[in-house]
Amino acid sequence: MTVSLPETTPETASRSVLEGANADVTGADNAGESRHRYPTRAVLLDYLYAGLGLLFTLGPLGLAASAGPAAWFLGGLALLFAVYGVRTVLRHRIRILVSDDGLNADGLLRRHLPWAGLSRCTLRYYSTRRNRDGGWMQLTLRSNGRSVRVYSQIEGFDRIVRRAAHAAAGRGLSLDNATTENLRALGLAPGVEDDV
Repeated sequence: MTVSLPETTPETASRSVLEGANADVTGADNAGESRHRYPTRAVLLDYLYAGLGLLFTLGPLGLAASAGPAAWFLGGLALLFAVYGVRTVLRHRIRILVSDDGLNADGLLRRHLPWAGLSRCTLRYYSTRRNRDGGWMQLTLRSNGRSVRVYSQIEGFDRIVRRAAHAAAGRGLSLDNATTENLRALGLAPGVEDDV
């Protein structure tokens, strides 16, 4: 479920989402560039969930002698946990380069999203609790028919969002209400020229 952050607690929300995310942004050769990656500590729980899920589904599946409904059920769950594990590995391996020209995502597939072709910029907040404390943000960018999703667990997420918001303002893109509120929660006023 997608929700925007409440206006009354943007500082709390942005602190919890970005805690530790700015720590180790690697500078690039050019001062206008920055490199970002998902640190191991950000995906460690995902690896654990995938591993435990496989253990608790494949273990009993190996003991099941028949191909009855229980075996099909456990096999389906094992497949879901395997897909989750593969997605975690792919996310952990991705490297993002943000430059004056655009965003480059280098992982299983390489994608270049030039700022000049930016057609969509959304920022969503997904809460893990009813009181909206805790959770993560997801930035979705679309340019020249390609899209990239960046999650707030990546190092330097706020810098990526700042560059994307700057590019969206430069292109005159209209942002939806949830994106506008989430930018405010991060201390970025949409349409305002920030230092990039």
